[in-house]
Amino acid sequence: MASPSLTLQPSVDDYVGAFDSINVTAKQRAMLEFHHAAPGRAVSATTLASAVGFSNYTSANLQYGKLAGHVAGALGLVVPEHVLVGVLVTFVYPDQAKNEQFLWVMRERVALALEELGWVPKVSQYLYPDLAMKALAEDG
Repeated sequence: MASPSLTLQPSVDDYVGAFDSINVTAKQRAMLEFHHAAPGRAVSATTLASAVGFSNYTSANLQYGKLAGHVAGALGLVVPEHVLVGVLVTFVYPDQAKNEQFLWVMRERVALALEELGWVPKVSQYLYPDLAMKALAEDG
């Protein structure tokens, strides 16, 4: 697997390889599954923490950050710790979309990698229009 640069988004295959090569804890996997199923793949750390049984958002921050660190390492990326979770998500800042907290939006390629791994249902073609058009073209 070629090492992606910081300016190049890792491919779905890169993410699949990274997830395959690291130890993902049961809680981290539950977080990924919940996040994948969330509307628009957008969640706050507080919501994610509650969904998997953590007492507060700091636990979700810590665990998603650790997971992102392992994924970044497997991808050969060097990412500043304060934005490490950005390997897995993009950010919606507070009050940017009437949200009080940061929202984490799962990266499309992360969602697709989770689907390729069979960890979550294959539903991304309904969320990502390019995939929907590709699926329609293949069926037609």
